[in-house]
Amino acid sequence: MVYKMDLLLLLILTFQQIRYNIGSKDVPVHQIESLVGENIFLPCNITTYDGDEPVLVLWYRDDKGTPIYSIDIRAGVSKAPKRWSDDAVFGDRAYFIFDKEPGKLSIQNTQPSDSGTFRCRVDFLKAQTVNSRVRLNVISPPKQVIIRDNDNVERSTVVGPYSEGDIVILKCQVVGGYPVPTISWYRDGVEMPCDVFHSEGGKMIECVISLTSLGRKDLNSRLTCRAVSHPRAPIVEAVVQIDMNFSPLNIRLLGAHQPLSAGRRYDLLCQSAGSRPPAVITWWQNGIRLEKTTETTSSDGNQTTSTLSISLSKADAGKFLSCKAYNHAVPSEPLEDGWKLDIQYVPEAYVRLGTSLDANTLREGSDVYFDCLVIAHPNVFRIEWRHNDQPLFHNISQGIIISNHSLVLQGVTRSTAGNYSCVGFNAEGEGISAPFALNILYSPTCLQNQKKIYGIAKHEDAKIRCVVDANPHEVEFSWTFNNSAESIDVAKNHIIQSGTSSVVTYTPITELDYGTLLCIATNKIGKQRVPCVFHIIAAGRPEKVHNCTLINISVSSLTVTCSDGFNGGLPQHFLMELTDTNTHEMKANITSTNPRFTVSGLTPGALYKLSIFSFNTKGRSDPEILNAAMLRMPEKQLTSEQSEGIFSPRLGLAIRPVKNCVFVVELFCPRD
Repeated sequence: MVYKMDLLLLLILTFQQIRYNIGSKDVPVHQIESLVGENIFLPCNITTYDGDEPVLVLWYRDDKGTPIYSIDIRAGVSKAPKRWSDDAVFGDRAYFIFDKEPGKLSIQNTQPSDSGTFRCRVDFLKAQTVNSRVRLNVISPPKQVIIRDNDNVERSTVVGPYSEGDIVILKCQVVGGYPVPTISWYRDGVEMPCDVFHSEGGKMIECVISLTSLGRKDLNSRLTCRAVSHPRAPIVEAVVQIDMNFSPLNIRLLGAHQPLSAGRRYDLLCQSAGSRPPAVITWWQNGIRLEKTTETTSSDGNQTTSTLSISLSKADAGKFLSCKAYNHAVPSEPLEDGWKLDIQYVPEAYVRLGTSLDANTLREGSDVYFDCLVIAHPNVFRIEWRHNDQPLFHNISQGIIISNHSLVLQGVTRSTAGNYSCVGFNAEGEGISAPFALNILYSPTCLQNQKKIYGIAKHEDAKIRCVVDANPHEVEFSWTFNNSAESIDVAKNHIIQSGTSSVVTYTPITELDYGTLLCIATNKIGKQRVPCVFHIIAAGRPEKVHNCTLINISVSSLTVTCSDGFNGGLPQHFLMELTDTNTHEMKANITSTNPRFTVSGLTPGALYKLSIFSFNTKGRSDPEILNAAMLRMPEKQLTSEQSEGIFSPRLGLAIRPVKNCVFVVELFCPRD
């Protein structure tokens, strides 16, 4: 029964709605704004006179012909007001409040779909029906702001990278929002003009900007697209930064045009700035790329430094060394800096014999000159000449003349021969030439320190050796015998030759066969001017030694040294006999090739006799006699007075020669 009454009521209300719609058009409209999500109140006039009261409140929306909310407070229907809300509109978000004037329809969490014009109809118990009209505008911010680049690709943080001179077109798309949003572009906080386009249906708005001829100043520029639908609505925006690639601005090879030393390792630096991303630096020498490089980049990425480790040689002089900087991301010609290498090096010296001289025909007495050829950078400041690695100095009296790079040797001798070199000095150091071997040709001369006296017995064969110094070494020997009566050439069959040495076998038969042998050699330079002279004498005993001296006498050893006499024409040796003077016992018998003897293991304080002989195959000489007293051992215990005596002037040690070459060693000791 209740359901039928409600249905009847709804039909009546619908009919009345149609009837009252015409009159309601003249009712003033109350404007209300709300942000999405806010709670708002739609006013409804429920005021009447005393004794009357509202019995039915109906809410309509212009686009709906039926109520969207109702509250029935008629008596007899229910003790409590009966509320109803259209789920398709407000649902449980709406609630009508009576206890305030005017009455209010509370709407929780407003939505964009809540926007519209609403009419509140109030039926009273007695008074006529009253209508109130309210316009609700629900303000909603844009749902989305999107920035797209030239290729229509969405960009959220960065656009680019671009190159200098590029034209950039960006569009900002705004979706949603009520009222229709206003779009603005800002560049680093400064508003920019843009072209606005509305899509069909009005669901999206675009705002397009164009940036022409980008430059370095545009790097990291902040572009903001800002959309706002109402002053009360939050601003929605999207922000991007401009990213750009730059070619290098400059390049500099540090230390360029400075001379470099050959053989020294250098770390050369090349710097380039202004490239983004950082420049790539390469090194080149005469168009050939060099390796062994390292690169570092500054903390801000603006400057790149490349280090080339290189060791250069003289051959690199004049070559073009350069470094190039380029950016792979920017199609442009690389920047280049470099210089022609100036290589300094140690002098290179060469010795050259005078052009008019033949190195194979230089003889004693000739004048020889050399030139020192030097290749050096920087130029040499001094030239030094050396002979067998020893410096030569200008000395006219010795026939050495040094002038600039030349060396003149006047009247050369065989001692002048040897290795000659020159040394050039410059700031890089000293350079020595390869030695030039100077060969001086000379006629034979007799070699020094040969045996000159030969003691030979009659009918005894002796080999007389003659050695000469000659250059060239190819020589011919001739021998001549001289005595007081005649001069005889030695027959060839008695002569044996080997190089610069010749041996003659000689046998004296009579007294007239003793005399002098002369040896003369000849080479292609000439004949020996002064012959080698050898004296042939009758062999005999050697002379006795002389000038004997005792040295290094101690408590148990001694040393004696003598000068030898004539050897009798034969090789001689030496003999020392040492006997105890008291016991006449022989303590030592020593033979030596030279007259020097050392004896150890002797008795302290003993007196010895030394007999020294020279001997050869013909016999021995008369002795040279010496006496030697050995030092005594120091006493183990001495009184203080005795101790003082040892070191006092009263104690003396004397070794003195006496007549007949006897040496006496004396100790003077005081007695109590």
